[in-house]
Amino acid sequence: MMDSKACIISTTTDSEQSALELGKMIIEKKLAACVQIIPGVKSIYKWQNKIEVTAEHILQFKTTVVLAKRLMAAIKEVHHYEVPELIAVNTDLIDTHYYKWLKDVTEKDIPI
Repeated sequence: MMDSKACIISTTTDSEQSALELGKMIIEKKLAACVQIIPGVKSIYKWQNKIEVTAEHILQFKTTVVLAKRLMAAIKEVHHYEVPELIAVNTDLIDTHYYKWLKDVTEKDIPI
């Protein structure tokens, strides 16, 4: 294990199709090494002075800290929510081999 320079960025969307499209776009742009889509969550939140209950999918993007802001900007650019959830959580520790793979498939060909 090593100290980490990786993070997980999460967002939500209201359909499997939009989750798949968003995930594929981010992987194609090499802004994340992996996207996990977790279906079937219910979100309860206040929006425009009303309490809403919405079926959503959670997307978790595995990326490097170096790419985090770029990834968040790319999500925001295409997300159909007016105010999408964008939360980055830095990891404390990460397996050395997993981090090498994560970095190789993201930062390798991208000018930083």
